[in-house]
Amino acid sequence: MHRTLSCLAFTVFALTSGAHAETPQAFAAQVGDIAFESGDAEITLVPIKSSFSLSASTKGASAYPPPKTRVDRLSIVCDDFEDGKPLVLDHKAFERSTCSVTFQKGTKPMGGEPEATYQLDKNSTDNRFEIVTASGKVYDGRFTFRLKDAAGNAVSVSNGSFKAEDRQL
Repeated sequence: MHRTLSCLAFTVFALTSGAHAETPQAFAAQVGDIAFESGDAEITLVPIKSSFSLSASTKGASAYPPPKTRVDRLSIVCDDFEDGKPLVLDHKAFERSTCSVTFQKGTKPMGGEPEATYQLDKNSTDNRFEIVTASGKVYDGRFTFRLKDAAGNAVSVSNGSFKAEDRQL
């Protein structure tokens, strides 16, 4: 019985300590004519071996009840990641890498289809992603991209910046 209570107490502690991260996260960029900003609860950084996934949704998208306004999402998945180290990916790295960047504009609340979906234009010299500082599990960086939709319409992602924490247990 004592062992069961100890395990239960440890599990509760582990779950609650992971939920209360110490570093507030931030994510912002200019996507075409949209000033995209995300809140702490809408930012997810997941390093997986030598890759990472960084995604963000419109600030307030994770609220309950869900917002009635549209939700935009920006997702960046790349390789060449080293835990706890800075990273620079220029346009040449994007041409040869397995990176993908997706922007979904105007997703309807409760899982509807987006108004538009844009993917990374790997041939653009505007593509750049940097992790400028890495301190423990917290990463600060900046980015710019050129994205295209299926019809070839382009949108620029500029002045991108983020502060994200790996909050996995």
